[in-house]
Amino acid sequence: MKKKFLYINVFCYLCIAAFLAATIGTSLKSGYPWAMTCYNCVLGRQICPLGIDPYGFISAAITNDPEIYVSATNIRMKLGKALDIDPNMTLILPDKSLVTAQTLSLTQKDLDYEVTTHKIKVKDAATFCPLCGNCDRVCPINLPVLKIIEDLKDDGKF
Repeated sequence: MKKKFLYINVFCYLCIAAFLAATIGTSLKSGYPWAMTCYNCVLGRQICPLGIDPYGFISAAITNDPEIYVSATNIRMKLGKALDIDPNMTLILPDKSLVTAQTLSLTQKDLDYEVTTHKIKVKDAATFCPLCGNCDRVCPINLPVLKIIEDLKDDGKF
């Protein structure tokens, strides 16, 4: 019986090691292996003037995927621009309901209707970032989040 549990433990450790190796591999591909040390303290989200969660940029670097969605609760734009950027981004309406840009356009809203983002792709959020550096300043472990944002701002890729 003890041998059975030993094999189960070894199997579990090997699975965890394989997962960590794969995660480290993808973060190395993006060029930001230090992103693995982030523990999502949420300090950057509280200080960002656009309400962008910096952990979204970190997650994109870890997974090497700039197409993932990040919380961004203070980016305002016209509905037409939101549709051009990403029809599937989630928007907050004045009555606090959440809809995608495509759904809102189907309700016959004017393209000049002003909306506020709720979830937006990381590569698109980087284009709106004012590069103020607040996320870097408040990071308790001094991660250079701004480098990821600048990299994505150039061409939307790592």
